Amino acid sequence: MIEQMNDELAQACVDGLKNLEIHNYPQPINMELSANADKNYGQASSNGERKPNPWILTKILRYHNKEYYEQIIKPLLKKNYEAKKKEKQILNNQTLVPNKIDLTNDFTLLHTQQKAAKREYENEEQIVIDLTKIIAYYAGETEYVYNIKEFDSICGTLVIHHKLEGTFYKKLEKVNINFKNKKIDEKDNSQSLTAKHIFKKYASKFVMKGCKFISEDPEIFSIFQGYKYKKLDIIDYECLQMYIDLIKETIAAGDERVYEYIFNCMAQIIQNPGKKSIAAIVLQGRQ
Repeated sequence: MIEQMNDELAQACVDGLKNLEIHNYPQPINMELSANADKNYGQASSNGERKPNPWILTKILRYHNKEYYEQIIKPLLKKNYEAKKKEKQILNNQTLVPNKIDLTNDFTLLHTQQKAAKREYENEEQIVIDLTKIIAYYAGETEYVYNIKEFDSICGTLVIHHKLEGTFYKKLEKVNINFKNKKIDEKDNSQSLTAKHIFKKYASKFVMKGCKFISEDPEIFSIFQGYKYKKLDIIDYECLQMYIDLIKETIAAGDERVYEYIFNCMAQIIQNPGKKSIAAIVLQGRQ
């Protein structure tokens, strides 16, 4: 599909062709086309007849009216490119669906860094999708607070760390981006692209309204992302037996109904973090 040329650029091309003389004296070529070349030429010729391409005018001016091309056409082409680029970014922002931070998924900033080093990313949108798996931010009382999912080597689990802008950006600056199909120019002294640039460009995909311990509102970041524990393949109940006996024999005083009630209360609290229990257990002494 041939891209439509805007009116401003089209008129500039027409103006550049006025009073322009092109002298072309082709010489006969004493060579025969192969059957395949002849077939391809016929198809290309017929396609050109069906789909006239206005952009060929810019090439004519480039070779036959160079001064006009450099002064008028080239700036308009750049302006057109920037406008198309902006439209594409707006469309990508509207259609890009961010992920949510999930502590059951082991993906961290380290994985993003490794993928970038291996040139596995094809475009910015793929990087944004990965970053939304580990990053969110909201406006604090005095400045923005940035939440990032990281591995806690002491606990051996994934946790949410809360960082201020300076520390957060230093982490993102360490992630250099090289896209899959982009050639690296060793002579290019321009600043390298990092995860920080990508984050700032698509910041709207990471912002939250606020932060609470736990919330059902998808626009509010929940601090509680699950208990910090390792799931065991085999459970050793013997290590809990002393604690269970203490509850049953001392706290419940051997009453089976009280013992079951206490365990149900504990289960309700653990299974519903952040929610108040209906009743509270009060221990009373003999005095």
